[in-house]
Amino acid sequence: MNITLRQLRAFIAVAELGQFNLAARNLHLTQSAVSILIRDLESEIGVRLFDRHTRMVSLTLVGQEFLPQARKILKDLELAVGDVRDNASLKRGQVTIAAAIVLAATIVPPIIARFLRMYPEISVNIRDMPEEQITPALKRNEVDIAVGTLSEDDPEITATPLLRDKLMFMCREDHRFARRKSVRWAELKDETLITLAAANPLRSIVEHNLIRVVPNYKPKYEVRFSTTAISMIAAGMGVAVLPENSSQLASAVRVTAVDLVDPHVMRDVSLLQRRHHSLSPAAEHLKAVFIASAAERTGFLDRDGKE
Repeated sequence: MNITLRQLRAFIAVAELGQFNLAARNLHLTQSAVSILIRDLESEIGVRLFDRHTRMVSLTLVGQEFLPQARKILKDLELAVGDVRDNASLKRGQVTIAAAIVLAATIVPPIIARFLRMYPEISVNIRDMPEEQITPALKRNEVDIAVGTLSEDDPEITATPLLRDKLMFMCREDHRFARRKSVRWAELKDETLITLAAANPLRSIVEHNLIRVVPNYKPKYEVRFSTTAISMIAAGMGVAVLPENSSQLASAVRVTAVDLVDPHVMRDVSLLQRRHHSLSPAAEHLKAVFIASAAERTGFLDRDGKE
């Protein structure tokens, strides 16, 4: 079937106005052009839609039944095009963003709030999840973009750097290292270490640096969330190496962060998305706000790890 929108518009105009010349004037076409459109439509459908009289035309029974359907087709199309235009102009739309647990509790909310002040008609869904679940969620198309750490190159994921976050030594306020300005990685050899789950990208960064100076390193406890590790530190169960932004959640439970040196170790926090996958206008603008906020925000670290 090869019915065109021009044919449907011509059919509705003739049906409503009752004359080809009035329909032609309304459509800014010649009368012969409208006649051809109606003839081609009837030929495509295989039935007559109008009974022709000297000056007037009237709908056949089939034409009467077809008219509301033709109106609905055009109305649905107009609504669909309007929705697309509204989405493109950010008058409406929806975007789902995933973020690692600590990032979702620290840097993400202020940026989302800034975006919503700029585009109040957009709906933003935030999914906080463990780091290791972010990439699979992107690949399953469950989220549009994500904020997290990519531990290794992935051909399906594109990473846009947002900031660099130092790894810090986290301990309780009464720990022997709590008042130190810095702690060396090698000094962790006698500590009770709480680490994140093996699948977490942060775990591989920590292990890579610990194994070099503590060959027999073994964690005492393994947890999925940084918040759990912080609570365990507060309970006196051990210490941990966590990103600096985790310290924003630690002060309330008397856990302190100490600079971890020799060497300083950074982890990249990036805006992640599926490679070769176009973002919606809403997601594209939210990505831009994240990048702009990362560049503007004081306290974010530059690529050399300096404030």
